[in-house]
Amino acid sequence: MDDQGGTRPDLLSPQLIAVPRPPLDLLARSRLVAKLHAATDAVLLCAPAGYGKTVLLSQWLHGRKHNVAWLTADGHHKAELWPAILHALHRCPAIPPGTLSLFSGAEDNAPDVLELLAGQLNAAGSSIRLVIDGVDNFSHHERDRWIPGLLNQAGLPIQLILATRSNAAVDPGRARLNGRIVELHSSDLAFSLDELNALAARTLTLLGMHQLGELFKQTAGWPAAVVLALRSLRASADPRTPLGDLAANNRELAEYLDHEILRTLSHEQHNVLSSTSVCRTVVAAQAHALSGHRNAGSILSCLADDCDLVESAGNGRTAFLVRPLIRAHFRAELARKDPDELIRLNRIAAHWHEAAGQPEAALRHAMDSGDNQLIGTILEQHGAALLGTGGVQRVRRAITMLPESVLAASPRLCVVAALAHVESRQPTTAARYLAAAHRNWSNDAPSDLCELRALAEARLSWFSGGWETQDPQAAVDDAALPLSGQSEMRIEARMVSVTAALAEGQYGTAEQEATAALIDAAEAGNTYLAGKAYLKLAATSSLQGQLRRANEYLRQAEEKLPAYVWTSGAGRSVGALMHASSALLGAEPAAALTFAAEGTAELGQLGSSPKGVGATMRATLELITACAHLDTGDRRHALDGMRQARLRIGRDNLFARPMAACIAVVEHTAALGLGHAERAREVLEWAEERLPGTGELCLLRAQGPAGISRFEAATDRLRPLHADPAMPVLEWTWLHVAVLECSMAIRTGRRTLAGKILDEALLKADELGVIRPLAIAPQEVIDLLMERAGTHGPQEALAQRLIALRRPDDARRAPSLTPREREVLTLLPSHLSQDQMAAELHLSVNTVKTHIRIIYSKLGAGSRHDAVAAAYKFGHLP
Repeated sequence: MDDQGGTRPDLLSPQLIAVPRPPLDLLARSRLVAKLHAATDAVLLCAPAGYGKTVLLSQWLHGRKHNVAWLTADGHHKAELWPAILHALHRCPAIPPGTLSLFSGAEDNAPDVLELLAGQLNAAGSSIRLVIDGVDNFSHHERDRWIPGLLNQAGLPIQLILATRSNAAVDPGRARLNGRIVELHSSDLAFSLDELNALAARTLTLLGMHQLGELFKQTAGWPAAVVLALRSLRASADPRTPLGDLAANNRELAEYLDHEILRTLSHEQHNVLSSTSVCRTVVAAQAHALSGHRNAGSILSCLADDCDLVESAGNGRTAFLVRPLIRAHFRAELARKDPDELIRLNRIAAHWHEAAGQPEAALRHAMDSGDNQLIGTILEQHGAALLGTGGVQRVRRAITMLPESVLAASPRLCVVAALAHVESRQPTTAARYLAAAHRNWSNDAPSDLCELRALAEARLSWFSGGWETQDPQAAVDDAALPLSGQSEMRIEARMVSVTAALAEGQYGTAEQEATAALIDAAEAGNTYLAGKAYLKLAATSSLQGQLRRANEYLRQAEEKLPAYVWTSGAGRSVGALMHASSALLGAEPAAALTFAAEGTAELGQLGSSPKGVGATMRATLELITACAHLDTGDRRHALDGMRQARLRIGRDNLFARPMAACIAVVEHTAALGLGHAERAREVLEWAEERLPGTGELCLLRAQGPAGISRFEAATDRLRPLHADPAMPVLEWTWLHVAVLECSMAIRTGRRTLAGKILDEALLKADELGVIRPLAIAPQEVIDLLMERAGTHGPQEALAQRLIALRRPDDARRAPSLTPREREVLTLLPSHLSQDQMAAELHLSVNTVKTHIRIIYSKLGAGSRHDAVAAAYKFGHLP
């Protein structure tokens, strides 16, 4: 089968035809046809059976039959080449009758014959395309006699087009060196993922994108295999169902491979391909160990050079990759017919990879063999190194295969298991394994095992309730991890130092240690630990409120950490949290909700942790979710969510100070904005205890007086911020300060000062990558922003975005109310009289009446009922 639609009907001895009709006109290979159409010299198509060589030539030449001479050879009858060519030329309409009368077909002197043929065709004015489909089916002697002459004969008006399954069948030689031949091989003829998708759609096969990707992965775009797979899936395809192993489950495909590909292989080739099918990539020595053939490497090299069933790779092309479908077919045959042999081969492969210093491949083969003793041995010797290079998933899967009795008897295995589960944010399980290691610990344990245990204990402590008394940094130092002979251990020790510094608020130290870890990882060529170092740098910047820097570090972490590690290990939950935080502070609440939901789903065992990293992450995600709901207009439960997050952070929680600063500013600002004075006072009292001497506390103390127009008091309370004794914990707190000062300047008639403050705030927001404080600013600030549109210079785009954020709906265009007006407004839905309202708010009745009159005016209401309705409409009432 050399087409896309079934067994070729043209395998007769030899077939002399004009241009065959494409047997499956489902997918036009327009890109390849265009390449052939542009060819003015010889064309060579070389690929195994089933790559659509005949179909492609048919598509190219179908509308150009007049000057085409086409012959197809039969492998069962070794015909002579020259008589077949002569017969094909006789049938070509473009050659006038009598032109070839000088030739009988018995000629054997190729140079003389071809020179005479060139003269005859030129005299007749005939220019011919000669297609020899299946060159490899002619004898070696016939090919060597005629093909070089056809390729290189001067003046011969024939465009030679050759299709072959074997690279050895044609030696382009001089034609290739002179650039006079266009070659297409299997890599060119294979379907791309887009072509596979298009073919699936045209054959009415309903496949999901995951299935299409899996089909492409298993077939590598082999056209015949793709068509056969789609044919079998056509009636029962379900986009939600896994595709399964095509080589093992598709009988039609297996029979095709046996008939068209494998039957032509020798016994030795069969043996080598079968025995190496347990490996994705093999080298000659490995192939020898698996197959027992001393010349196994030469056999694979021949299959690569001649049959294109194997790909040579690596330095010096010494590594071999068998085509995935061929490899899967042989592996499925072993599993079905000789499962014991499959186990034996995996054991051999495991030992070979271990001896070659490739522990991950060794562990994979040990797991495939199901040999628990072998799995345990490899994990004991190489488990820590695998974890240090990102093999977390594989180590965890291997651990689950081992009986508890095997694990319990080995402290080293237990420590490796503990580290694997710490890396995957599963502290409960990690603690269980660490406890098992302690139960069987020996006082003369080797130093490298003691280092592993110290690292596991230090890292696990961040997830426990008593982390602040355990001093992980001291444990790491006591175990001399920074001086370890293992580079991964030294780098991990620096990671512990980073977390310790962050917990103490020593951000400079944390950044220095993380940068040093990054340099060490780069020098060691360890991209996994480099990715973790970038993640630490992102966390360091994020905890300071420097979101732009944090996002850049996070991007680099995502590039370094392998996708499978990012989605199941250290990265995903932390990354989702930082993305959610960035989206919220970037005024993208919908994206923040999506990332927060993803982060919450990925917390795993951390979700129920009342202390340590788990509690901090959960509280942060709750706060982000509540704020995002508030920013999208869903105010009903926003303040309650913020309170819940605030109460979750105790004094002894990890990163309590930056968390407290964030929660205090966000919740206090939201409470005042919604007119909940009591909640604002509650937050202020909480902050008085948690954030003494900070810029955040100064801000909270000033926001209340500013809301009731006590501007001098507010300014006085902000003064320590500008005099340095009370610096903010978070950089973006300055934006809230700027918004407050800009609002006060506007309300006191100092618009020039307000404009200056606003420009500085825009610059700071752009620098930090934080715009939410400006996006939720009072309406008078936004009005000034719009008034000064076009004058913001480099920050003009940011200013325009902020303006656009306030225009989408009526809720965004709600009239601005002062905090005192909001307090009065919250009492309007009640049945309190104005006297009772005055008593409740500790104001005079006249002051209450004045506020009510202003509220009516701003809301466009004529009555108390209308004012309440308008307040709900504009979002002033939850």
